[in-house]
Amino acid sequence: MKINEHEIKGVVFDLDGVLVETEHFQWRGWVEVLKPYGKSVSQEEYFKYAGKQGDIIEAEIFEDLNLSLEKGELLERKKEFVFQWIRSEQIQLMPFAKEAVTYFFTKKLKLACASGSPGEEAVLKLQKTGLFPFFQTVISGSDVERGKPFPDTYHLAVNKMGLKPEQCLAFEDTQYGVASAKAAGLVCYAIPNEFSQEQDFSQADGVYNNFQEAISTFN
Repeated sequence: MKINEHEIKGVVFDLDGVLVETEHFQWRGWVEVLKPYGKSVSQEEYFKYAGKQGDIIEAEIFEDLNLSLEKGELLERKKEFVFQWIRSEQIQLMPFAKEAVTYFFTKKLKLACASGSPGEEAVLKLQKTGLFPFFQTVISGSDVERGKPFPDTYHLAVNKMGLKPEQCLAFEDTQYGVASAKAAGLVCYAIPNEFSQEQDFSQADGVYNNFQEAISTFN
């Protein structure tokens, strides 16, 4: 799909799996907290959860693995593991992520990050990869009651940017992120990765292998 870049005033990037190669941390976090219960989620099984808000994943894991635990019991411990890894391990950028952010920044478009990660974790990822200064606003899972696939994250991002949804382009890597962006009224490009490539991207306005391909669609 060709987009006239003059019609786009803002770009909203998902974080995990779109800008930074951290989706494996999310999966490892769930694996770690399930160990005491003799349960596990393989990488292939995690594919159906990738891109959803943490509380939604937790509820589905409880049901799928027949676990009777308090809401938030696994999620809070999982967040602790992931944040520890994010602080101590190197964070890699996804292919052409820095180039894409720089491209839109030099075009003087407003940039936002719309992540399902907790606020402190999202900011740390952007800081460690040098991307934080490019963004006008960072929306995290801590800022909304309902995360992806609900539209709340994108509604808030667009509002913070002072733009209309139809003036914004979103980049997502999962069908649930795409559903969130489209429900909020944004144009949405999908760049699937190894955790999401088998998901359904029929709602996306374009599906690409990487940012380089996606940016080539602009006039």
